[in-house]
Amino acid sequence: MAVTHARMAMHLHRPGAGAKVGGIGVVVLAAATWAQAQSNWFTVAGNPVDAAADTVQVDPVPVLRERDARVMYVRVSRATPRRNWEGVRYRSYESEVHFDCRTRRAHYRQARFYDEPLWRGDAYTRTDYTDDPKPMLFLDMAPNPTQRIVRAACGT
Repeated sequence: MAVTHARMAMHLHRPGAGAKVGGIGVVVLAAATWAQAQSNWFTVAGNPVDAAADTVQVDPVPVLRERDARVMYVRVSRATPRRNWEGVRYRSYESEVHFDCRTRRAHYRQARFYDEPLWRGDAYTRTDYTDDPKPMLFLDMAPNPTQRIVRAACGT
């Protein structure tokens, strides 16, 4: 991908609290590019060069690591067009995911959606789920990698 994109801004919450973390707890990655980050992607499911495959990749380097929480980047390319919770169509997306290691759940915090598979072209819409996080579920994907990703992110 020759186009340079700035990484998503972080909106982090303390596990179990509704308030935003301030001061030292805020992590900001500036001027990083998706092109540079591509070498970091670990393929959990699918094939990152096959547009006809359901593919899930995780950047294994956490953006934030706290006692019972992690924030990581996850990207997904679906074999067929899909719609998100708001009805936004997509074939692929890049997202920021908050992992709650106590509850063993993961929630999307932000996402950038693409019309094309494999994150091609420009993202045509961004969604911020900070105030209403959406569960990371990978509906209709078999085998479903959700719990495998949560276990790896939380280290158990």
